[in-house]
Amino acid sequence: MSDALLGNFSPEKLVIVLSKGNFVHTIQGYADGSFLNVKRETPASTLYIGSDNSAGRIKRTNSASTITITLHQFSPSNAILQALQHADEKDSGNAWVVAMTIKDLSGTSSWSTSQAFIGTVPDAQLGSSTENRAWELHAVSLNANIGTNTPFAPAETAAMAALGATVDPKWQV
Repeated sequence: MSDALLGNFSPEKLVIVLSKGNFVHTIQGYADGSFLNVKRETPASTLYIGSDNSAGRIKRTNSASTITITLHQFSPSNAILQALQHADEKDSGNAWVVAMTIKDLSGTSSWSTSQAFIGTVPDAQLGSSTENRAWELHAVSLNANIGTNTPFAPAETAAMAALGATVDPKWQV
């Protein structure tokens, strides 16, 4: 029996940066527990079955996605995201559509877009305990790389190569 490879994830090493011209902000104050959700809005492929069981699939390149970032109420990013949302709402064009980069520095996952905007202002609650704010941003087109936080064994590196993908040497065993 071989030893399994040990993976590591550090929430402190997840970086989310929004930028547009002179505006650059690194999100901080992630909520405890789950704090990032990335959801592609249109499936890459959907199955079609005809009445006679003939089949096909519809392939789509639309990578529009919704990114939900959950912050605790003490996060200064809440005020900055609110100011960004206000600026965007007041503008009749796309002056405050921003670039967004998300990178797991303790792993290989990353997401990026040149066009993101705040879709929904979070509900706000106050109480005798810390509350969270879930900010919903929309990406017109999202470059997604769902990676890993575990090194690749030789067989996995070979499988990636067979798919036309490369594995950074620092992630190979």
